[in-house]
Amino acid sequence: MIKQGIVIKSVGGVFTVMGDDNFKTVCYSPKKFRYKSDDVIIGDIVRFDVLKQGKGVICGVMQRKNKLTRPCVANVDICLIVVAAEPQPDFYLVDKVLINCFQQGIEPVIVVNKTDLGTDVYNKALSNYGKIAEVIAVCANDITANNLAKYFTDGKVVCFAGQSAVGKTSLLNALLPQINGEVGGLSQKTGRGMHTTRHATLNHILDGFVVDTCGFSLLDIKDVKSSELRLYLDDFVNVSRNCKYPSCTHTVEPDCAVKHAVECGELNAERYKRYCEEYNELVEFEKNQY
Repeated sequence: MIKQGIVIKSVGGVFTVMGDDNFKTVCYSPKKFRYKSDDVIIGDIVRFDVLKQGKGVICGVMQRKNKLTRPCVANVDICLIVVAAEPQPDFYLVDKVLINCFQQGIEPVIVVNKTDLGTDVYNKALSNYGKIAEVIAVCANDITANNLAKYFTDGKVVCFAGQSAVGKTSLLNALLPQINGEVGGLSQKTGRGMHTTRHATLNHILDGFVVDTCGFSLLDIKDVKSSELRLYLDDFVNVSRNCKYPSCTHTVEPDCAVKHAVECGELNAERYKRYCEEYNELVEFEKNQY
Protein backbone atom coordinates (compact mmCIF):
# COMPACT_ATOMS: atom_id res chain seq x y z
CA MET A 1 0.00 0.00 0.00
CA ILE A 2 1.50 3.32 -1.10
CA LYS A 3 1.01 6.26 1.25
CA GLN A 4 2.31 9.81 1.52
CA GLY A 5 3.66 11.47 4.62
CA ILE A 6 6.27 13.73 6.16
CA VAL A 7 9.59 12.58 7.63
CA ILE A 8 9.55 13.48 11.33
CA LYS A 9 12.65 11.64 12.55
CA SER A 10 15.92 10.33 11.12
CA VAL A 11 18.46 8.27 13.05
CA GLY A 12 21.14 6.19 11.34
CA GLY A 13 19.30 5.80 8.06
CA VAL A 14 16.02 4.81 9.72
CA PHE A 15 13.14 7.24 9.21
CA THR A 16 9.87 7.78 11.02
CA VAL A 17 7.17 9.00 8.65
CA MET A 18 3.85 10.49 9.74
CA GLY A 19 1.20 9.75 7.15
CA ASP A 20 -1.78 11.90 6.24
CA ASP A 21 -3.76 9.84 8.76
CA ASN A 22 -1.29 10.92 11.53
CA PHE A 23 -0.15 7.29 11.87
CA LYS A 24 3.61 6.86 12.26
CA THR A 25 5.55 4.26 10.22
CA VAL A 26 9.20 3.30 10.58
CA CYS A 27 10.70 3.36 7.08
CA TYR A 28 13.96 2.52 5.39
CA SER A 29 15.40 4.17 2.30
CA PRO A 30 16.61 2.12 -0.69
CA LYS A 31 20.19 2.26 -1.94
CA LYS A 32 19.34 4.73 -4.72
CA PHE A 33 18.66 7.34 -2.04
CA ARG A 34 21.66 6.46 0.10
CA TYR A 35 24.03 7.13 -2.80
CA LYS A 36 22.74 10.68 -3.14
CA SER A 37 24.42 13.37 -1.06
CA ASP A 38 21.03 14.74 0.01
CA ASP A 39 19.48 11.39 0.95
CA VAL A 40 16.23 11.81 2.88
CA ILE A 41 16.06 14.52 5.53
CA ILE A 42 13.67 15.82 8.17
CA GLY A 43 10.70 17.61 6.63
CA ASP A 44 10.75 15.74 3.32
CA ILE A 45 7.37 14.78 1.89
CA VAL A 46 7.77 11.16 0.80
CA ARG A 47 5.82 8.33 -0.75
CA PHE A 48 6.29 5.05 1.07
CA ASP A 49 5.19 1.47 0.67
CA VAL A 50 3.80 -0.16 3.83
CA LEU A 51 5.00 -3.78 4.17
CA LYS A 52 3.15 -6.64 5.84
CA GLN A 53 5.17 -6.45 9.05
CA GLY A 54 4.15 -2.82 9.54
CA LYS A 55 7.43 -1.33 8.40
CA GLY A 56 7.79 0.79 5.31
CA VAL A 57 10.13 1.51 2.40
CA ILE A 58 10.48 5.01 0.99
CA CYS A 59 9.84 4.88 -2.75
CA GLY A 60 9.86 8.55 -3.65
CA VAL A 61 10.74 12.02 -2.37
CA MET A 62 8.58 14.92 -3.46
CA GLN A 63 10.26 18.07 -4.75
CA ARG A 64 11.45 20.31 -1.92
CA LYS A 65 10.45 23.94 -1.80
CA ASN A 66 13.56 24.71 0.25
CA LYS A 67 16.32 23.20 2.33
CA LEU A 68 18.30 24.52 5.25
CA THR A 69 21.80 23.10 5.59
CA ARG A 70 22.40 23.80 9.26
CA PRO A 71 20.01 22.78 10.71
CA CYS A 72 19.44 20.18 7.97
CA VAL A 73 15.70 20.27 7.34
CA ALA A 74 13.46 20.59 4.28
CA ASN A 75 10.23 22.40 3.45
CA VAL A 76 10.46 24.93 6.26
CA ASP A 77 7.81 27.66 6.40
CA ILE A 78 8.97 29.72 9.39
CA CYS A 79 12.31 30.01 11.16
CA LEU A 80 12.27 31.22 14.77
CA ILE A 81 15.71 32.75 15.31
CA VAL A 82 16.27 32.80 19.07
CA VAL A 83 18.63 35.22 20.84
CA ALA A 84 18.96 36.07 24.52
CA ALA A 85 20.89 38.19 26.98
CA GLU A 86 22.85 35.05 27.93
CA PRO A 87 24.89 33.90 26.13
CA GLN A 88 25.94 37.20 24.55
CA PRO A 89 23.90 37.51 21.33
CA ASP A 90 25.73 36.98 18.05
CA PHE A 91 23.94 39.25 15.59
CA TYR A 92 26.50 38.35 12.93
CA LEU A 93 25.05 34.83 13.12
CA VAL A 94 21.51 36.20 13.00
CA ASP A 95 22.39 38.11 9.81
CA LYS A 96 23.57 34.91 8.16
CA VAL A 97 20.49 32.94 9.20
CA LEU A 98 18.31 35.75 7.83
CA ILE A 99 20.16 35.64 4.51
CA ASN A 100 19.62 31.89 4.40
CA CYS A 101 15.91 32.39 5.13
CA PHE A 102 15.38 35.02 2.46
CA GLN A 103 17.34 32.95 -0.04
CA GLN A 104 15.17 29.89 0.68
CA GLY A 105 11.83 31.70 0.90
CA ILE A 106 11.38 31.09 4.64
CA GLU A 107 9.64 33.60 6.89
CA PRO A 108 12.04 34.66 9.68
CA VAL A 109 10.93 35.69 13.15
CA ILE A 110 13.39 37.08 15.71
CA VAL A 111 12.56 35.66 19.14
CA VAL A 112 14.20 37.39 22.10
CA ASN A 113 14.14 34.94 25.02
CA LYS A 114 15.00 35.43 28.71
CA THR A 115 13.34 38.83 28.88
CA ASP A 116 13.38 38.47 32.65
CA LEU A 117 17.05 39.51 32.36
CA GLY A 118 16.13 42.87 30.85
CA THR A 119 15.01 44.47 27.59
CA ASP A 120 18.34 45.64 26.14
CA VAL A 121 18.63 42.72 23.71
CA TYR A 122 15.03 43.13 22.56
CA ASN A 123 15.56 46.83 21.86
CA LYS A 124 18.76 46.09 19.96
CA ALA A 125 17.11 43.34 17.92
CA LEU A 126 14.19 45.62 17.11
CA SER A 127 16.58 48.35 15.97
CA ASN A 128 18.53 45.91 13.79
CA TYR A 129 15.71 43.85 12.29
CA GLY A 130 12.37 45.49 13.01
CA LYS A 131 11.99 46.66 9.39
CA ILE A 132 12.47 43.22 7.82
CA ALA A 133 11.13 40.69 10.33
CA GLU A 134 8.78 40.38 13.26
CA VAL A 135 10.62 40.71 16.57
CA ILE A 136 8.91 39.30 19.65
CA ALA A 137 9.91 39.13 23.32
CA VAL A 138 9.27 35.95 25.32
CA CYS A 139 10.44 34.10 28.40
CA ALA A 140 10.40 30.32 28.54
CA ASN A 141 9.73 30.51 32.29
CA ASP A 142 6.37 32.27 32.04
CA ILE A 143 3.19 32.45 29.99
CA THR A 144 4.75 34.67 27.28
CA ALA A 145 6.12 31.52 25.63
CA ASN A 146 2.54 30.92 24.46
CA ASN A 147 2.97 33.90 22.12
CA LEU A 148 4.77 31.48 19.79
CA ALA A 149 1.65 29.33 19.35
CA LYS A 150 0.33 31.52 16.52
CA TYR A 151 3.09 30.29 14.19
CA PHE A 152 2.05 26.63 14.40
CA THR A 153 -1.00 26.68 12.11
CA ASP A 154 -2.14 25.13 8.83
CA GLY A 155 0.43 22.33 8.94
CA LYS A 156 3.35 24.78 8.76
CA VAL A 157 6.84 23.50 9.53
CA VAL A 158 8.59 25.75 12.04
CA CYS A 159 12.31 25.58 12.78
CA PHE A 160 14.18 26.87 15.82
CA ALA A 161 17.66 28.25 15.14
CA GLY A 162 20.26 30.07 17.20
CA GLN A 163 23.22 29.69 19.49
CA SER A 164 23.34 26.98 22.11
CA ALA A 165 21.85 27.85 25.51
CA VAL A 166 19.63 30.67 24.26
CA GLY A 167 16.64 28.58 25.34
CA LYS A 168 15.34 26.91 22.18
CA THR A 169 14.63 23.63 23.96
CA SER A 170 13.12 25.43 26.96
CA LEU A 171 10.73 27.29 24.67
CA LEU A 172 9.85 24.05 22.92
CA ASN A 173 9.19 22.36 26.25
CA ALA A 174 6.91 25.23 27.27
CA LEU A 175 4.87 24.76 24.11
CA LEU A 176 4.97 20.96 24.05
CA PRO A 177 5.73 19.61 27.55
CA GLN A 178 5.47 15.95 26.49
CA ILE A 179 8.72 16.34 24.53
CA ASN A 180 10.56 17.06 27.79
CA GLY A 181 13.78 17.87 25.93
CA GLU A 182 17.05 18.05 27.81
CA VAL A 183 17.80 21.65 28.72
CA GLY A 184 21.40 22.82 28.48
CA GLY A 185 23.25 25.68 30.09
CA LEU A 186 26.35 27.76 29.73
CA SER A 187 29.81 26.29 29.94
CA GLN A 188 31.35 27.47 33.21
CA LYS A 189 34.73 27.92 31.52
CA THR A 190 33.82 29.64 28.24
CA GLY A 191 30.42 31.19 28.89
CA ARG A 192 29.26 29.62 25.61
CA GLY A 193 26.36 27.26 25.14
CA MET A 194 26.76 23.51 25.37
CA HIS A 195 24.99 21.43 22.71
CA THR A 196 22.14 19.37 24.13
CA THR A 197 19.87 18.43 21.20
CA ARG A 198 21.46 15.45 19.45
CA HIS A 199 18.90 14.31 16.88
CA ALA A 200 16.63 16.60 14.91
CA THR A 201 13.00 15.55 15.28
CA LEU A 202 9.86 16.97 13.71
CA ASN A 203 7.11 17.15 16.31
CA HIS A 204 3.40 17.57 15.67
CA ILE A 205 2.38 20.62 17.69
CA LEU A 206 -1.00 22.36 17.68
CA ASP A 207 -1.87 22.58 13.97
CA GLY A 208 1.70 22.49 12.68
CA PHE A 209 5.13 20.93 13.10
CA VAL A 210 8.25 22.06 14.89
CA VAL A 211 11.80 20.83 14.53
CA ASP A 212 14.17 21.25 17.45
CA THR A 213 17.75 21.23 16.27
CA CYS A 214 21.28 21.43 17.60
CA GLY A 215 22.44 24.90 18.55
CA PHE A 216 25.22 26.36 16.47
CA SER A 217 27.56 29.33 16.54
CA LEU A 218 28.90 29.42 12.97
CA LEU A 219 27.10 29.49 9.64
CA ASP A 220 28.64 29.92 6.21
CA ILE A 221 26.91 31.83 3.43
CA LYS A 222 29.50 31.03 0.78
CA ASP A 223 26.83 29.76 -1.62
CA VAL A 224 25.76 33.41 -2.00
CA LYS A 225 27.68 35.53 -4.51
CA SER A 226 29.16 38.73 -3.13
CA SER A 227 27.42 40.71 -5.89
CA GLU A 228 24.05 39.24 -4.85
CA LEU A 229 24.36 39.57 -1.07
CA ARG A 230 22.61 42.96 -1.15
CA LEU A 231 19.52 41.31 -2.67
CA TYR A 232 18.80 39.39 0.56
CA LEU A 233 18.48 42.49 2.75
CA ASP A 234 14.98 43.75 2.07
CA ASP A 235 15.36 47.11 3.81
CA PHE A 236 18.55 47.78 1.82
CA VAL A 237 16.75 46.84 -1.41
CA ASN A 238 13.96 49.33 -0.76
CA VAL A 239 16.43 52.17 -0.23
CA SER A 240 18.80 51.14 -3.05
CA ARG A 241 16.32 52.22 -5.73
CA ASN A 242 17.83 55.68 -5.31
CA CYS A 243 21.45 54.55 -5.74
CA LYS A 244 23.32 56.01 -8.71
CA TYR A 245 24.25 52.54 -10.01
CA PRO A 246 21.64 49.74 -10.32
CA SER A 247 24.27 47.15 -9.30
CA CYS A 248 25.57 49.19 -6.36
CA THR A 249 27.09 46.97 -3.67
CA HIS A 250 26.73 49.76 -1.08
CA THR A 251 30.42 49.60 -0.19
CA VAL A 252 32.71 51.81 -2.32
CA GLU A 253 30.37 53.32 -4.91
CA PRO A 254 29.61 57.07 -4.89
CA ASP A 255 26.08 58.45 -4.51
CA CYS A 256 24.95 55.35 -2.63
CA ALA A 257 21.49 55.76 -1.15
CA VAL A 258 22.07 52.96 1.36
CA LYS A 259 25.18 54.62 2.81
CA HIS A 260 23.30 57.91 2.93
CA ALA A 261 20.40 56.21 4.78
CA VAL A 262 22.87 54.81 7.31
CA GLU A 263 24.39 58.23 7.88
CA CYS A 264 20.92 59.72 8.41
CA GLY A 265 19.91 56.96 10.83
CA GLU A 266 17.26 55.53 8.49
CA LEU A 267 19.13 52.21 8.37
CA ASN A 268 20.83 50.56 11.33
CA ALA A 269 24.57 51.38 11.32
CA GLU A 270 25.60 48.20 13.19
CA ARG A 271 23.83 46.02 10.67
CA TYR A 272 25.36 47.91 7.76
CA LYS A 273 28.83 47.42 9.26
CA ARG A 274 28.22 43.67 9.52
CA TYR A 275 26.96 43.64 5.93
CA CYS A 276 30.25 45.17 4.77
CA GLU A 277 32.17 42.52 6.71
CA GLU A 278 30.07 39.75 5.18
CA TYR A 279 30.52 41.26 1.69
CA ASN A 280 34.31 41.46 2.10
CA GLU A 281 34.35 37.91 3.45
CA LEU A 282 32.60 36.65 0.30
CA VAL A 283 34.87 38.70 -1.98
CA GLU A 284 37.96 37.14 -0.36
CA PHE A 285 36.45 33.68 -0.60
CA GLU A 286 35.75 34.17 -4.32
CA LYS A 287 39.31 35.41 -4.94
CA ASN A 288 40.82 32.34 -3.31
CA GLN A 289 38.36 29.83 -4.72
CA TYR A 290 40.32 29.13 -7.89
